[in-house]
Amino acid sequence: MEVWNANLYFDDMSGAKNRPVIVLEKRDDEFTVLMVTSSERMPGRMVKLDDPYEVMLDKTSSVRVDRLFRIPQSKFNYKLGDLCESDADMAVRVLNEHKATKAYRRKAYRRF
Repeated sequence: MEVWNANLYFDDMSGAKNRPVIVLEKRDDEFTVLMVTSSERMPGRMVKLDDPYEVMLDKTSSVRVDRLFRIPQSKFNYKLGDLCESDADMAVRVLNEHKATKAYRRKAYRRF
């Protein structure tokens, strides 16, 4: 479970910014990722990382677990590090929950 800095659009597509993402898998020519943020504006949709410093993040960070994102390799800037074991376990659980959905099977999750 690697964490990379990647260029992602905002939800409303009004702009983009570089942010950390957890790379879950490669599907065809795109990567399935979870977005990492320092914001806590979506309670219930976020899970705090146990050890954000392991992946070179300088503050408390959370993972947006309510949806997956797809990005091409060209959106990746550089690798930040590998998740600690407990954070990697959480990411695997989140991916497995999404794999049980129709949206996952149809690849109907947000593409950047």
